[in-house]
Amino acid sequence: MYPEKKLWFRTLCVKNGFLLTDFQLEQLDQYVNLLLDWNKKINLISRKDEENFWTYHILHSISPLFKLKLMEGSKIVDIGTGGGLPGIPLKILRPDISLICLDATRKKVNAVSQIVDELKLENVNVIWGRAEEIGMQSEYLHRFDFAIARAVCQLNELISLSINFLKKRNYSDLFEYTKSGGPIDPNPPALIAFKGGDLTQEIDLAKRQHPQVNINSIDLAFIGSEQLITSDKKILIVHL
Repeated sequence: MYPEKKLWFRTLCVKNGFLLTDFQLEQLDQYVNLLLDWNKKINLISRKDEENFWTYHILHSISPLFKLKLMEGSKIVDIGTGGGLPGIPLKILRPDISLICLDATRKKVNAVSQIVDELKLENVNVIWGRAEEIGMQSEYLHRFDFAIARAVCQLNELISLSINFLKKRNYSDLFEYTKSGGPIDPNPPALIAFKGGDLTQEIDLAKRQHPQVNINSIDLAFIGSEQLITSDKKILIVHL
């Protein structure tokens, strides 16, 4: 489906310095087809986004790989994964990571579980439950290098949902954010939140409710970023 999108996607990744294999491209294509098929049965994404799925969802989900240098073998929890976004596309392009996809809607979890099985993805678990409850269970409490979330909730709420999942930080090792022009090391543990628009009030509220956090905003400006739904997409890196 949409073979021209695969070529476009591969070309864009190369232009942004990320090389993907034929196998990874085919896995992404299979994921797109599986998700769109499931979307006919349950609402995983907006129907109006289906034709632009590669642009609005796949590109957006993997775009942190153009900006961030994620630690090899990172353990990641995708909070509010929905149809497996952004976790599954990131996992396909970074097979070394260990991924938990978490969602509170059972129908979505069942769909994503079957998608993961058909893709034969290793070190991926799909869990049904509320993040505030799952994060308190011993097998998930303080076990993750990164929590990721896309279009889930306000930042202050997202911080509250993430805090139990993330490993405890060594506060003698302070995070320093520099705009060096190269990939940025997000220095785990951290929350990576996909956001957009004017975030001033949202960040201010998060800082008031969680005064201990360090929040850095990274513009998702890269070759082809104009293809995203809006041009003011950002990644927020939050250290708790």
